[in-house]
Amino acid sequence: MNKEIEIKWNRIRNLIEFEKIDALLISKISNFAWFTGGKVNYVGIHTETGVCKLLITKEKIYYLANNIEYPRISEEELKNFNFEPIIKNWYEENFDEEIKKIIPGKVVADTNLNIEDLHFPLLPEEIERFKKLGKETAISIRELAEEIKVGNREIEVAGRLCEKLWGKNIIPITILIASDERIKKFRHPIPKDKKIKKYVMLVVCARREGLIVSLTRFVHFGKINNELRKKHIAVCRIDAHFINSTRVGETIGNVFCKGIEMYEKTGYKEEWKKHHQGGLTGYLTRYFRATEKSSKIIIENMAFAWNPSITGTKSEDTIITNKEKPIIITEDKNWPMLKININDMEILRPDIMIK
Repeated sequence: MNKEIEIKWNRIRNLIEFEKIDALLISKISNFAWFTGGKVNYVGIHTETGVCKLLITKEKIYYLANNIEYPRISEEELKNFNFEPIIKNWYEENFDEEIKKIIPGKVVADTNLNIEDLHFPLLPEEIERFKKLGKETAISIRELAEEIKVGNREIEVAGRLCEKLWGKNIIPITILIASDERIKKFRHPIPKDKKIKKYVMLVVCARREGLIVSLTRFVHFGKINNELRKKHIAVCRIDAHFINSTRVGETIGNVFCKGIEMYEKTGYKEEWKKHHQGGLTGYLTRYFRATEKSSKIIIENMAFAWNPSITGTKSEDTIITNKEKPIIITEDKNWPMLKININDMEILRPDIMIK
């Protein structure tokens, strides 16, 4: 068994002991991907639980699948894993009796017990996968931005982004494309059959091997007006403070408060109320939305995606904490950048691409 799974199994063993249970049943696609190092247990993309479950005890790991899913799961997902299969016909898919025979004691499912704290800290293998995902997603969205022309439809742009990402085995699980007046009107604008005139926003949450990155970029055709320029500089400054404040030992609530203070200092005091500010990410787009009451303490090798916005603009990337300052894993230095200085430290934030 590889080292990554052994470490995660030990985390689950400790949970089993703490909760005084005999086994954990994993069916959520996020938890399955986390435990297996990025393997897939779903068929439909838009689902919380998958078609294959893991039954984990202190001594052994089983996987439960019906006769439809077993051949692919065993060959393409869990082939090199020392997990024991339990298979049933699709028309008698309830595994309750089989579980009782193996585990006569207490079995708790991850649909009833939150195990997401076990996702962190991220392991070195996960961080490498995360960095590669961040880089490839950022490059894909830049290449798309360079191709966009006036008159392109929002849904057409979304389709091109999907093609670029899926060709790298990156699944876009959230795509928001808005142009011109729609950027100001809606914080969550799904793409529509509308032509781009001067300004377009590109937002994606993209998943590969279970891990998810989030980022936002803007493209403007022609000169930017002073109001938009002022707003974008302000939101980048706010985001830079969110990023700089995301330090080991801080609470997420304290980071949130420092970001909110910057809304006021930049002259946009009420804007934070119009949209959430993001927060902890990894195997979920956001584990929860950060507020001033978020008491979780930041540790090394956690992932965050802050997304401050001011009407008409926004700033968003994915970061990973370390002993020093956070690492921005979706940064693309070939994108036009703004340099934000905080306490003699420079943080780069994506500017609006002008064409």
